Amino acid sequence: MAARQDQGLMFTLIAFVILFILCFVVAYIGWKSYGDSQQQVAELQNQLREAQSATARMQADNESYRQWMGVGQFDNAEDVKKTFDADMQKYGSNFDESQRSYREILDYLVKENEAISAREVAAKDQLKEVKDRLLAVESEKEKQVIQFQDQMKASEEEAAAQRNQYARDRADLEKTRQQLLEQVDSMRASHEAELAQRDATIRDLNDKLAKSERAKTNLLAEVSKSAESFEVPDGRVSWVNQDGTVWINLGSADSLRRQITFSVFDADARDPAKTDQKGSIEVTRILGEHLAEARVTSDDPRNPILSGDNIYSQVWHRGKKLRFALTGIIDLDGDGRSDMQLARELVELNGGVVDAYLGDDGKVVGEISVNTRYLVLGAFPEESFQAALQQGYQAMSDDAKLNGVEVITLDKFLNQVGYSPTERIVPLDENARAADFAGPEPASHPSDPRGNPELFRPRLPVVHPELLRPRTPPQQDLPATTPY
Repeated sequence: MAARQDQGLMFTLIAFVILFILCFVVAYIGWKSYGDSQQQVAELQNQLREAQSATARMQADNESYRQWMGVGQFDNAEDVKKTFDADMQKYGSNFDESQRSYREILDYLVKENEAISAREVAAKDQLKEVKDRLLAVESEKEKQVIQFQDQMKASEEEAAAQRNQYARDRADLEKTRQQLLEQVDSMRASHEAELAQRDATIRDLNDKLAKSERAKTNLLAEVSKSAESFEVPDGRVSWVNQDGTVWINLGSADSLRRQITFSVFDADARDPAKTDQKGSIEVTRILGEHLAEARVTSDDPRNPILSGDNIYSQVWHRGKKLRFALTGIIDLDGDGRSDMQLARELVELNGGVVDAYLGDDGKVVGEISVNTRYLVLGAFPEESFQAALQQGYQAMSDDAKLNGVEVITLDKFLNQVGYSPTERIVPLDENARAADFAGPEPASHPSDPRGNPELFRPRLPVVHPELLRPRTPPQQDLPATTPY
C-alpha cells in the first residue's frame, strides 16, 4: 500500500514538473504580449502558490510515506513482502528488477525533486526578469502616454486651428462659388447672345449665298445672251456729216445711253465677224426715241462711213434698261445739300430704274439685287452726327459687293447720263470753298478742253439745217431710213 502511494507521489511530482514547465512556457509567451502579461503573471503566481501548496502536501505525505513504508512492529515479512511486491508491482514496474526498491525509487524521486527545484529557481529568476521588463515596459508606457497626451493636445489645438481655417476657407469657397455662379450666368447670357448672333449671321450668310447663286444664274444668262449671233445689227447709220458727226436710228426708247461705242460695217456685209469694220462711233447725244447723235472715233478715208451702214455692239442691247442704286450724299449742283430726289428723277428720265437709294434718315429704301447694274457713290458722310448715313453707306457698299454690282463715282454717273447743271450757286458764307473761285485756265485748242490739241481732230459746228429745230428733229426730215 505504501509503494502504491509512493508511486502516486512520483507521478504527482512528474505532473507538477510538467505543469510547471507549461506555466513557464506560458509565462514566457505572455512576456511577449504586453496586453496579456499582467493576467498571465497572476495566473503564474496562482499556479506557483498551488504548486507550493502541493509540494508542502507532498512533503507531508512523504513523511507519512516513510512511516507508512516502515515495517510495523506487528507486520510480518510476508505482509511486508506482499506490501512490497504490491508496491513494486504497482509503483516500480518500470524499474529494473535490480532497482526495484524504495531507496531507488525515493532516490529517483529526490533527484527529480531537486531538478524540479532547480527549474523552479530558474523559473523564479525568469519571472523576476519578466517582472523587471514589465516594470520597464510600464515606465516606457507612462512616458509614451504622456507623450501621446502632449501630442493629442497639440493635435487638438491644430485641429481647432484647422477647423477655423476650414471655416474661413469654406466662407471663401462659398463666396467664390457665388462669383462663379454669377460668371456662369453672365457667360450663359453671353453665350446665348452669341448663339443668337451666330444664327442671325448664318441666316445672313444663307441669304447672301442665295443672292450669290442668283447672281451666278443671272451671269450665266448674260453670258448666254452675249453669245447671240453677231450677224444681227443693233441699228443703222441714218445720216453722216462731213465734220465727223453721224446720226443713228437708236434713241431713248431703245434705252440708249451716251458714250456707247458701236462698230460700223458696210450695209452689204452679211457676216460682220468675217468682214473688216469700216470704223467706230461713240454716242454723244440722245435726240429722240429713235434718234441719237454720235461722233466718229475711227474711220478709213478709203472706205468712209455712209448712210445705211450697220452698227454693232457686243455690250449693248436694244430695250434693256439699266438699274441703279444711289448712296452717300448726292450733290449735283455743289450747294452742299443732298440732291437725291433729282438724281432719282434723272435716272428715270434717261430710261433707267432706281432699285435702292439712301434716305436722308440713313435708312436704305429698296434693295440691291443681282440685277442692279451700277451703285453710284456720292460723297461719304464724314460728320459725327451722320452715323446713320455712314452705316447705310457701308451696308449698300457691302450689298453691292455681294451681288456683283459695279461701283461708279457720281462724276462718272453724271457723264454717262449727260447731266450738267444749268446754274451754279456759289455760297459766300462759311460754306464757301476755294475751288469755287478758281482762276482762268490756260488757252488751248478749242476742240480739246484739257489742252491737248492732238487728242481729237478739229470739230466744226456744222449741223444739218433740219437739226436746228427745237430739241429733236422730226424723223421724216432726215434722209429716208427705216428705224431699226
